[in-house]
Amino acid sequence: MSNWIDKYKKLAISSHKQHIIVADQDNLSEYAELMQAFEGEGYKILSCKTDLAVRLIFELQVRGSENKYMIIAPADYTPLPDIGMLVHFQAIGLPQLFPNLDAKAIKGLSFNALCLLSNIKPYEELSHEKTLKFLLENLYNIDFDTLTNSKAKERILNALIIVLLEKNGINEPLTKFLTNISKPYFQALVSKGLNNANLIKFIQEQWQSYVADENSLLDFKEPLLNKSLGYLFAFEYILPIQVSPEKYDGFPKPLKIGVYVDEQGHNDNELEGLIEYLKQQLEIIEDIADQWFQIIQVLANGKLKYLLSGNQVLKAEYQKIENAFNIRFQRFIDNTYGSLFSLSGVRKPVVVSRILEHINSKPAKKKALLVIDGMNYWQWNILSKALSDAGIGCSTNASLAYIPTITAWSRQAIFKGDKPDLMEDNSKEAKLFETYWLNHGVPGYQIIFKKFSVNEPLSVDNIPADTTMLGLVCNDLDGIMHGSILGNSQLKMSTEQWILKSKIVESISSLRTKGFQVYITADHGNVEATGLKNLTIKDKVGALSRGKRHLHFTNEILLQGFIEQNPGLDIGKKGLSLYLKKQEAFTNENNQVITHGGSHLWEVIVPFISINE
Repeated sequence: MSNWIDKYKKLAISSHKQHIIVADQDNLSEYAELMQAFEGEGYKILSCKTDLAVRLIFELQVRGSENKYMIIAPADYTPLPDIGMLVHFQAIGLPQLFPNLDAKAIKGLSFNALCLLSNIKPYEELSHEKTLKFLLENLYNIDFDTLTNSKAKERILNALIIVLLEKNGINEPLTKFLTNISKPYFQALVSKGLNNANLIKFIQEQWQSYVADENSLLDFKEPLLNKSLGYLFAFEYILPIQVSPEKYDGFPKPLKIGVYVDEQGHNDNELEGLIEYLKQQLEIIEDIADQWFQIIQVLANGKLKYLLSGNQVLKAEYQKIENAFNIRFQRFIDNTYGSLFSLSGVRKPVVVSRILEHINSKPAKKKALLVIDGMNYWQWNILSKALSDAGIGCSTNASLAYIPTITAWSRQAIFKGDKPDLMEDNSKEAKLFETYWLNHGVPGYQIIFKKFSVNEPLSVDNIPADTTMLGLVCNDLDGIMHGSILGNSQLKMSTEQWILKSKIVESISSLRTKGFQVYITADHGNVEATGLKNLTIKDKVGALSRGKRHLHFTNEILLQGFIEQNPGLDIGKKGLSLYLKKQEAFTNENNQVITHGGSHLWEVIVPFISINE
């Protein structure tokens, strides 16, 4: 739980009063995570826009009730004596939660930004301007004192890219602050309004001028801009420009991501640029889930270009950086993974067991969760393009599958909304889905769970009109993946064929037409792996569950016995399960298979997508 939410709860909750009224001085009730924290304490939350509304709600619902109520009142509300005697009243705003920061400067920041701030304690009370500088330095890692030094234009543009595009949570005071310091250098940009769209358009224009004749306001050769420029191209905020072979050869490596020679070589040019960007990121990535959710999008983009490339040297270089990221990812799993299950899923479901909690927090009346069994992130990129081509927009994020990444457990985690029962398979997932929503007040007749496939297509028209919670599972890609004997190249082509034959895009479109807010995820991904050895009869002793990349034992003695008998294996351990970390499998030596069950980043980081939200 965030420190600032804990502090808010201490101010609001009384040890001897049943009900709470809070004068919401800075609209903090708009943070869903805060309200969920009180719901977790058993409070029913009622929001009132006027003093009269508070009186009516109190008389009609609260007075004499056995339930616990929390009434959110207007900022200037004070209860009359008859109400004041029966409730715990507290006026709460940012000054009480962040006493050394200027409240006007931090109002409107994202929930995540406030959580970060609550763990940073300034030693003195800061003015409005000093608070804004404090935000830049501590939320965005921007050294304010160097912004106006030499190469001020490049430094300020780099700051704008970080704040407006890379990070999440800018508010109006910070926008005004950045506008003022940008105005002397970027008058044309500022005059149009400092926002994401205008900044992207401005940088694209400046990049075109720079590539054409180096006649740009910006010196893109400056190292200050290299990282940020790589980010913009890697996430396709701005587009690369065609140049002659001679000009391409003259570009510094970090800038080659933004140019290409011809359409045929465009793929390899982009892949080379992505590799350079990934090399930069490998050195600075931390054990933070959000950073891994960002980098998997770049890796997925690079993977598809790798599969299209015929340049063996470039392909080897990409595979090398992918392997390096996976090794770093295993450290993230070892250090951080276990603690992530306690995080709230309201803002985002970091682990798949929090997906239903996230969906439950959303206001849409009709919601559909589509789980595509075995779809890894680069396969999602193929589906994402098909949706985009059909005019269907989506908000892209990620979640972490349950480890070991087998269907039985990770899909349980999704539809149960909690850690799975390791003694069960996924045969009861429909019941788990129904039970979750029944426990959250949804009538049984409004809950539907269906499986569909290419051979048994989804008929959206047959879904009852009064359905509000729809669970969908498609196992096609898992079957395709296990049958891909020619590796990822075959899997890519098969995924493209499946999108066409399954009519998955049409189904998603039909669900939207029926009024559903659609969410898409996967229970686990997959990885192309090389056989180490077949498991012997001795290896299998005591293994309740086993696959090509995991083993689950009946007791610790048998598990330790396997480790001692196989000292050369790079394996992870979780409870009574062992799993492979690298691109290896328990099958005939040197055999190539596509499978899952381990902790490789392609198995663990799965897409979590909201359509048309």
